[in-house]
Amino acid sequence: MKKHGVLALVLAGVMLLLCGCGGMTTDDAMDYVQSALDCGYKAEVKKYAEITETTEKEAKKEYETNLDTIMKEAGLMTPGVSDELKADYQFDDLQKMLKSANYKVKEAKETEDDEFTVTVEVCPFTAFSTVSDELDQWVTDTYSNVESIPSDEELNEAIMRKMYEIMSAKLADPTYGDKMEKEVHVKVNKDGAYYIPNDDLMAVDDALFPQNQL
Repeated sequence: MKKHGVLALVLAGVMLLLCGCGGMTTDDAMDYVQSALDCGYKAEVKKYAEITETTEKEAKKEYETNLDTIMKEAGLMTPGVSDELKADYQFDDLQKMLKSANYKVKEAKETEDDEFTVTVEVCPFTAFSTVSDELDQWVTDTYSNVESIPSDEELNEAIMRKMYEIMSAKLADPTYGDKMEKEVHVKVNKDGAYYIPNDDLMAVDDALFPQNQL
């Protein structure tokens, strides 16, 4: 699965919903970061909607829109792939992968000008590290001696179906790398609204879902 800041789109898109006000505490900063991550990865929108004074419907819609974006960026909308299989990816494997994000908000420290640094412990997702090799082996075993070559659409459907099966099995018991810590900054803009810089979100996302593991 291709990824270049793709999963970060879930969070980056949700961040656009933020509207805040002054008087944040360290506990508030931790709650904000926790709710933002939970909203972006696990589709748990209630707390985030409360904190950002938006609606659960709006937050959920942003999450679902970004699922579509991820599908396209990951190459899962190629010709020949049935609507049924696309739905399986989007509403099964993709959401399960996002929900498997392994993180823990640990502490927050106030810096200056009412801004905060929040420490997030993350464990890199490694469950898909062998998917590409397993899929290549399956293609070789399945098609190296066939008498008739299937059409491109038939081949795409078969390969994508097999990849879905491999990914589904691994998502049933995901594996992770060693823990690491990332800093997420909660800043305030000139209008007094709090926000998390996209670079911080992408750094967390890259740590949770390393490119070389997808």
